[in-house]
Amino acid sequence: PAALIAMAFLAFISLGLPDGLPGVTWPYIREAFDRPLGNLGILLVCGTGGYLFSGLAGGSIVRRTGLGLVLTLSSAGMVAMLLTYALTPSFYLLIPAAILGGLASGAIDTGINLYGARRFSPRVMNWLHGSWGLGATAGPLLMTAAITTGAGWRWGYALIALILAGMAVMFLVTMRRWEEARGTGGDGGSTAMAVAPFTHALRHPVIWLNVALFMVYCGVEMAAGQWLFTLLTRTHGIDVGTAGTVAGLYWGALTFGRLVFGQVTARVRPLNALRAGLAIAMVSALLFAWFPTPAVGMAAALGLGFGLAPTFPTLVSLTPLRVGDAIAPHAVGFQMTAAGAGATLIPGALGWLAQHLGLSVLPVWLVLGMVLLIGLSEFTERLVRRRAAGSLAAAMA
Repeated sequence: PAALIAMAFLAFISLGLPDGLPGVTWPYIREAFDRPLGNLGILLVCGTGGYLFSGLAGGSIVRRTGLGLVLTLSSAGMVAMLLTYALTPSFYLLIPAAILGGLASGAIDTGINLYGARRFSPRVMNWLHGSWGLGATAGPLLMTAAITTGAGWRWGYALIALILAGMAVMFLVTMRRWEEARGTGGDGGSTAMAVAPFTHALRHPVIWLNVALFMVYCGVEMAAGQWLFTLLTRTHGIDVGTAGTVAGLYWGALTFGRLVFGQVTARVRPLNALRAGLAIAMVSALLFAWFPTPAVGMAAALGLGFGLAPTFPTLVSLTPLRVGDAIAPHAVGFQMTAAGAGATLIPGALGWLAQHLGLSVLPVWLVLGMVLLIGLSEFTERLVRRRAAGSLAAAMA
């Protein structure tokens, strides 16, 4: 229904709002509590840990409690996390707040992706993930406005908490319409939707290939986003203003690409749109590694963001078709967990390698990561077709 699609878009915009805040607020938070620069890592690790846990358990939680309740409570948890940041007198209270925020955001991400995978078209899924990019862009801008106008970072967190409180109320009011544990029969009544046991999901080979796909994909996407500015300024001598603009436009290209590919999937098979995006990203990664001129290198960085755009939402959309509706809740939870792990561990490992081997490890990883992505994607599709052919042959026999 159009109303639920609109609410999902608003939810993903709101979900993206807090994601870019630490980069803006940490200098002020560490000054307020007299903390060393490296303490930001404590909060990031705690938030990521909470996200990974709720992502892994998301399918089972939705199955037991219903999606509407999960979204309502998780939104309330996000509000509580932001208000803690706004009001806390102690740095140590930020640690449980970061864990709570990770748990809440992971549950929202998993829940809406699961709902969308079953009910939304690939076009809508691409636009849905593009809306997250709008939120991730708007959050730092709102916080910057709060700081530059003299209100301060605490009021910035309070403002975003107020916005997310509206989302929590929206989920509360529409709780019954988000119920994932039930389907609608032809007579308008409710019919139970079977969900396979957790152990069945663990034995499904396509799920583990998808785990690898999501981990590698997010490792490529986040590595480029986090290290692009440093590589442009320190290795290629690009001035700070230009490099910062390119780093910001990389995320803009990712968001724009999801809007474009969302329309493309209305006219071509989602798998073909996915392959086209991966081909663009592969060529862009090779050009970025070559970097013949600054103009070509920076354009390649934007091409990489644009080409990567359809990967995440399209893979989520294909999940129920590839593993079946009964296993899809667990599969989407596994995918969100793998995405969070890849987004955290791979950029961190690249930072360690860059410290010992130089920043050249980043373009090498981008090319290697694209090769892995394309290979895993094609192997997964072949395995899905082989299993489908085997099931058909068994049914005919």
